[in-house]
Amino acid sequence: MKAEIIDHINKLEKERGITILYAAESGSRAWGCPSPDSDYDVRIIFKRPKAQYLEIDEKPDTIDIFHGKLLDINGWDIKKTLKLVRRSNATPFEWAQSPFIYKEIKGFRSTLLVLCKDYFQPRHSVNHYKGIAKNSYANTDLTGEIKLKKLFYVLRPLMAAKWIIKKNEIPPMDIPTLISIIEDKNIVDHINTLLDIKKDKNEDYVHQIDALISDFIKEEFYTLDQVTVDNVEKNLSSDKLNKAFNKIIED
Repeated sequence: MKAEIIDHINKLEKERGITILYAAESGSRAWGCPSPDSDYDVRIIFKRPKAQYLEIDEKPDTIDIFHGKLLDINGWDIKKTLKLVRRSNATPFEWAQSPFIYKEIKGFRSTLLVLCKDYFQPRHSVNHYKGIAKNSYANTDLTGEIKLKKLFYVLRPLMAAKWIIKKNEIPPMDIPTLISIIEDKNIVDHINTLLDIKKDKNEDYVHQIDALISDFIKEEFYTLDQVTVDNVEKNLSSDKLNKAFNKIIED
């Protein structure tokens, strides 16, 4: 599948007249919790020819393409990406950490990671993950059955928010690493068991929620509603982003 993905990426560059700076896996495969029928969530960051950034009319800054049932390619223009970094949006922070890279202009990921750390604001990121968890949690009966896929859509952002609160740093994107933030060994063991189950079950698999996990989720939501997270006011000017943007479009 990797060769097919790279082929689609190369064709996309030619068809759209863009340069793909970075292409990586996101979603369950990068999170460490894929199912046998999980699709491939490829996320790209691209640039256009320099002259197009000097035109009056703005060009589309997103690309969203589906190929068949398993390949989803979505991405942003570099200018949009850096604006989101400026706002401490957690999504580019995650893309930059992906364990599966399909394409990278030399040095791009390391540059992006440095910028993400420079502009990281804890409160913004905690609110981001809290919102994802709450949206996934909405209308869920924690005493009943739930798609295992959806359960991880609740657990992963809760662990990411917990990571930020405890460590005051950008959280890892993958669940096996995030689990280390949980102190209760029983919960850790149970989540690891759920990961093992998901490896063998398709995306539509429905699982009975255990009381241990439902209580953990409730406690984490309570903590998020009570805690106050301060932003670390640093590097609030766009100077570093402007410098990186100009270098990227010049190269």
